[in-house]
Amino acid sequence: MVDQTLLTQAKGLDVAERVELINELWASIDADTLPVSSAEAAFIDQRLDEADAKPLVGRSWEAVEVSLRGRIR
Repeated sequence: MVDQTLLTQAKGLDVAERVELINELWASIDADTLPVSSAEAAFIDQRLDEADAKPLVGRSWEAVEVSLRGRIR
């Protein structure tokens, strides 16, 4: 349960400060400790197997980034 006083203080921050707070909180979480359901784990394993089987299918991060940046301009 989130402390309501803390939540109220966080909501009182301006948008840029709230985004910075979110980023700091997210960065403080160890990804290895996040819960993953058996269905999610199976999905991830399947996608990894597909990527290993066909490593040249898809686009590079650079190509995806260029495409996304083009959409927001």
